[in-house]
Amino acid sequence: MSENKRMKIGLNVFQPDVSGNRPGFALTIGSGGVADYAVCHFDPQKKPFDEALSDAKNVAEVFDSLGMEFVANFEFQNFGYDCTSPDGVEWALHEGGLHRLNVPREFIEALGSKGNLAGIEYDEFEHCIINRNISIELASKGRIKAPVFELCKNNDVYEQEKLLETQLKEYAGNLKANGAPKLCGEHVFPVLFHLFARCGIIPNFKSQKESCSNLQFAIAGGAALQYGTPLWNCVDSWYRLTNPGHSPEELYSNLEFAYYAGVNRVYAESSAPMVKDDKITPYGEKYIEYCKAYRGKERDYDISDYTPEICVIRQDDSFWGQGDPFVWKKMLYGNKKIKPDKDSREYIRAIRTVTHGKSFKNGLSWDRVGLSFLTRHRSFLPMNSLAVFDDRAGYEALKSAKLFFLCGRVISDETASAVKKLVSENGAVAVTTEKHLPAELKTKAKGGYTEIPCGKGSYICVKNFCSSKLRKRILPFLGEKDRIRLKFGDKVINLEISPNGETIKKV
Repeated sequence: MSENKRMKIGLNVFQPDVSGNRPGFALTIGSGGVADYAVCHFDPQKKPFDEALSDAKNVAEVFDSLGMEFVANFEFQNFGYDCTSPDGVEWALHEGGLHRLNVPREFIEALGSKGNLAGIEYDEFEHCIINRNISIELASKGRIKAPVFELCKNNDVYEQEKLLETQLKEYAGNLKANGAPKLCGEHVFPVLFHLFARCGIIPNFKSQKESCSNLQFAIAGGAALQYGTPLWNCVDSWYRLTNPGHSPEELYSNLEFAYYAGVNRVYAESSAPMVKDDKITPYGEKYIEYCKAYRGKERDYDISDYTPEICVIRQDDSFWGQGDPFVWKKMLYGNKKIKPDKDSREYIRAIRTVTHGKSFKNGLSWDRVGLSFLTRHRSFLPMNSLAVFDDRAGYEALKSAKLFFLCGRVISDETASAVKKLVSENGAVAVTTEKHLPAELKTKAKGGYTEIPCGKGSYICVKNFCSSKLRKRILPFLGEKDRIRLKFGDKVINLEISPNGETIKKV
């Protein structure tokens, strides 16, 4: 079995914990030795550069002595505008007031000095892009507005996407040229996974937190499958301003889900709830229990073997449901000139339908301030081998699907042709608005719902992806209302969801 099929388990720690051998580090990684790797937070800008380099080398040495890899995580730049070191090294500010992480080549070389650096992680990178470094803006009471990258000057969503793709490719390329073996973000919101993957940035989804874990997986996993990347997962114990904001049992189930879902690396954020007064808490006990049960456990598949049966296809314009009156501004890609519209919302309606109406109609997480904000969080919703792809998906990524949803502004010719072939030759069903119907079928679309035969399968043309008539028609594709079903080739994983949506059980 190749190494990448055997999932690696990690823990989020902070650089002072490593050098100081604090309890959270010592009990769960150091002396306990239960994890494969660590995600280590660095905060180097407060020290002279030579001292920061020494810290980086020390961390590499400590983990090398433990026989462990580590991922270097950077989050400090998301909260402070002035990230200049005492001796003038610039860690975040760029010309024109732009603000994004800068990691000097010498620092990456220090991190990699023992050969056990697994990657660089830009914490919540997509959050900073789509919300224009909102934490810095809030801290300055609105005085400082600092986009991550330069934005296009008009309201053209395609031009903005193309510009961001160019910027991300250059950014990722520079970090790798400076010695980063891999680069990932850490996605609060279920967006930009596909664009990141296209630019060489590993999809790394948060579960728990304010997310629905298996929807995050369906989107991030679709990106990994489509673009041939690994899939990483941060099981985040925060919920809004509370850590831990989830039960120990929910933590365990989210870690367990990562194993069954073919994730390549999973880690828990953070070590803080796991130890209190030098004693392991119930959270630490559950984490250690999980590591002992699943670390090194044989698994003959990973995300590259995922064979989704339901595929939602759309251009990822960074819309997840933002637009509440308090926090999340109504803009796409962080550009205030580009607003979400009905095309942006279509895939959210499609996902609501394929989850038996359990996901929200107006968004995909508990972040959005509104009625959903008052609904009790749950990690898991019913799902039958769902993957979400962008508008460039090809035949190989789509070939296992039995049900398609074609959503959003644009579907590429390659994707449209692949779907049509799978409908006509394999008997698949494709749900779409009139916009994405094959040209020769458009004249047959009538009213709000029309099913049009096409070879062995059919297209269903709708105006509402949540209509009761559509739900009734596609019900046989959706699986059971209390299950998550995942298919990897001939292997089928069935997970029963608890009534409160916090835990799962393999059945």
